[in-house]
Amino acid sequence: MKLNVFFSKNNERLSFLKEQFQLDDIDIKDNKLVLSGIKGLVHLKLKNSFNKIPGFWLEFLFDKTVEGKDFYNKIISTVHRDQIDDNVFYPKDGLKYKELQEGWFNKYKFLEEENNEALWDIFFKEIKSHLKEKRFDVVFYGSLVFLRYNPFYLKRYNRFYIFEELAYHYEEVGNIGKAVKCLKVHLKLQPDSVEPYLNMTSFYIINEMEEIAIKLCKEALKKHPQNKYLVSNMVLALSNLGNYDYAVEFIKKAIKKQPDNPFFWKMMGDLSYEIEQNKEAIDCYQKALTKLKDKNNDDFTVDLYHGIASAYYEEDNFKEAVKYYKKVLKYYPADSYVLLSLSQIYLNNLKDLKVALHYGKILIEIAPENGYGQYQLGTIYLQMENYEKAKWHLYKARRMLPYYEPVLEAIQYLKQFNKVIKLHDSV
Repeated sequence: MKLNVFFSKNNERLSFLKEQFQLDDIDIKDNKLVLSGIKGLVHLKLKNSFNKIPGFWLEFLFDKTVEGKDFYNKIISTVHRDQIDDNVFYPKDGLKYKELQEGWFNKYKFLEEENNEALWDIFFKEIKSHLKEKRFDVVFYGSLVFLRYNPFYLKRYNRFYIFEELAYHYEEVGNIGKAVKCLKVHLKLQPDSVEPYLNMTSFYIINEMEEIAIKLCKEALKKHPQNKYLVSNMVLALSNLGNYDYAVEFIKKAIKKQPDNPFFWKMMGDLSYEIEQNKEAIDCYQKALTKLKDKNNDDFTVDLYHGIASAYYEEDNFKEAVKYYKKVLKYYPADSYVLLSLSQIYLNNLKDLKVALHYGKILIEIAPENGYGQYQLGTIYLQMENYEKAKWHLYKARRMLPYYEPVLEAIQYLKQFNKVIKLHDSV
């Protein structure tokens, strides 16, 4: 027979052992209590969890003798039912906050020993175990218990990030109310940090709540006026609402304060490109490049090259667009978008079928399931009058993009062309 007994504190567990076995000192080896001459007991282990429930546990293993049964009954009679095996409170789902709070307070006796850090440690381990099992509502209500009765515990060792993780979960399932509440709690626990502001403003922007994001950005920028990510979120929220004049004015002020900050020049380039001021965008991107101390193999440098290429493309300056797209490939040779763009430019604008085919083939080798790449190769082979290969790639593209009109039109053209060829051959 096996019996597991829960204790919320280690000293309670040790006191229980001393009382039951009349011991002055306790000899523990490999998490087993060293005992001799105890009839009916096979072993006694000290454990940190039972069935994923954290705590200070004792595992008794009794033999099947009369002494073992008597010993078992003795232990059962000396501990509360809620301390035994699965009777220990460990909520799964479906309980309300009041029910959960009552169960946890009965289990941990928080109010009896307000400053017992070990109790809160075990409780936090329990909350993390629920998080691992994706019981997010239980974690949410458990975190509220911390917030109400021991908020300083969450402030230590960055434990407040549990609210950020919860917020992302609730956003995924569409529970915007709880997601916002979690982010607000995070902000309350870190009032002097920029990170909660960044999380909240980004969350509001993603969920098309730009007005609230702008208001919060203004509040945050009073505390962190030089933070480039807050400035970015402010500009993004303004531009999403179509308030481009204010966004341009805002970023110009940021550049005036930090004229050597490449991030702000890039931001101005992105904004100029969005409002179709492509020459101004190119100028801003180039200035950002000059402000960079090192042009490293990083996403920021690549984004600048990509932005310059896209702006040149919009200006019909295809040779310069190709030049900068190739710079992107030096850093990321498997960039599907850039490979497709280069193939399209060489096919449609520079009229070089051989080079267009070269980049199209690389794209398909890297990403054979890219339907747009298959369509691109199909159209290239059409123009090269290699109709068998054109057919193979176009039909493959249709399987991947069944509703993409250009694919259907190309296949229809191919069918009509084949009919003409057959008719001609029959004559």
